Amino acid sequence: MASNRWDTGIGIIGDLVAWGTHFCAFYETKEDLLDTMISYYKLGLERGDYCLWVVPEPITIAEANNALKEAVPDLDRYLADCSLEFIAARDWFLQDGEFNSKRVSSQFQEKLALASAKGYPGMRVSGDTTGLKKDWRHFCEWEDGLNDAFANLHLAGLCPYPLADCGALEILDIVRAHQFALVRRRGTWDVVETAGLKQAKAEIKRLNEGLEKRVEERTKELAAANEKLQSAFDEIKTLKDQLQKENVALREEINHVSMFEDVVGSSEPLRKVLHQLRKVAPSDSTVLILGETGTGKELIARAIHKQSSRAARAFIAVNCAAIPPSLISSELFGHEKGAFTGATERRIGRFEAASGGTIFLDEVGDLPAEVQISLLRVLQEREVEHVGSNKPIPVDVRVLAATHHDLEKLVSDGKFREDLLYRLNVVPIEMPSLRERAADIPLLVEYFIARFGKKAGKKFKAIDKNSLKLLQEYAWPGNIRELQNVVERAVILSDSDTFAVDETWLRREESELPQITSPLDGALLQQEKDIIESALAASHGRVAGPAGAAAKLGVPARTLDSKIKRLGIDKYTFKSRIA
Repeated sequence: MASNRWDTGIGIIGDLVAWGTHFCAFYETKEDLLDTMISYYKLGLERGDYCLWVVPEPITIAEANNALKEAVPDLDRYLADCSLEFIAARDWFLQDGEFNSKRVSSQFQEKLALASAKGYPGMRVSGDTTGLKKDWRHFCEWEDGLNDAFANLHLAGLCPYPLADCGALEILDIVRAHQFALVRRRGTWDVVETAGLKQAKAEIKRLNEGLEKRVEERTKELAAANEKLQSAFDEIKTLKDQLQKENVALREEINHVSMFEDVVGSSEPLRKVLHQLRKVAPSDSTVLILGETGTGKELIARAIHKQSSRAARAFIAVNCAAIPPSLISSELFGHEKGAFTGATERRIGRFEAASGGTIFLDEVGDLPAEVQISLLRVLQEREVEHVGSNKPIPVDVRVLAATHHDLEKLVSDGKFREDLLYRLNVVPIEMPSLRERAADIPLLVEYFIARFGKKAGKKFKAIDKNSLKLLQEYAWPGNIRELQNVVERAVILSDSDTFAVDETWLRREESELPQITSPLDGALLQQEKDIIESALAASHGRVAGPAGAAAKLGVPARTLDSKIKRLGIDKYTFKSRIA
């Protein structure tokens, strides 16, 4: 059952008593009796107690029902579910016309057991034996015995007695037989404080003080436990975030399909790039790597990271062009739980995952305008904000970026922020195309043959000379990535120990310029050379791309490359140099 505290419903005594209380109330008039019973049972019904009203004369059951119904309008509901029961006093107390204490005690026990089985928090009863035939001394002993019988039970009993029918000695016997007594006269209450009531009050006070002390102790214990729990949660969150960072970095390493483990080649264009790389790697400066698709921009970014002071920390590569525009902010900067549909948990972004290390933003020219603003903030303030939050999170990360686009052209077209370009273009490195590194092709071919041969379980003793010449003369529009694919295909399909390439695998495009069948004289050759050199100077030595010399002259980049070689032009003299 429920708490041991119990409210009588009678204002003067209230809830200063506990379950197991057996008390009496003296009254002067029938109205005093009804007022007492109505207060007593009304609160009992509201509390959910099981209520048994043993109705004494001169009140009838009908009168009791009507009086209680005025105070409890939905009384019929309580009667229907048997929460309230009316029984005439004669039917409850008498057997064969005489008071039977054993029968009454047994009935109390049966009713309490039934109430407990039905889930009632307790049972309150009342009974008046006035006018009933009984042995007074035996009756008083029985009443006194009820104090022990009620103890430790969720049972409370109120015994009303009319003052007019009780003499002084009888009143004294009745008071002694109960834990405390109330007196209702002319509409007011008085309390007769018996030793039982004083003991009950003292016990309740002791229990309250003990409860308050225990609550205070438990509050302190819970506060200390909560502090430890919060500390544990913070530690778990830190470890979880760190684990997520490491997992992201590990997945990047596992999933990364690198073109090659190290930079391969010794040509002059590549040596110039590596010279720049050695100078810029030790710093924390932002580097913008430019070049055609497939030239190895990510490889150079990884080389910069490996030679930097951040080499022991994460290198996170992000292909900005491969992520849907709607997800790129979340992917880069992270998001909070519920930030958008599908955000079922908090997630850190790539910048947080790379904190302490390096982040490589490949194809940065494809970033949406709103993400460019956020990236500019990261570069300026060195902090990110999760999608769905305005709380800044500091990040210590070096930014490397790459693109095959002409960012200056995108700026002029309004597709790329000029201030972001300035932030990214601190140290630009331009990757030469494979056409410009033709001298490195033999080394690259040998490297790829060894790599893919080991993977396929094949060994090659020689390289077909015609195939090598074919590879060196080809324009390689897909650059090193295309060369890698061609060599891998040749290794897989080869049936001999001599490496050879099928000429049909290489794409050939007819020159878009009119073919000159007769040789040009010296003046025309010099004029052509001057025009090309002028275009190279204007494009800072760049051949391909929207701002390259080929675009300015209106010819394919491969065609212009061929003419540059044939005319003996050193295009590197026109390139911007980085100290």
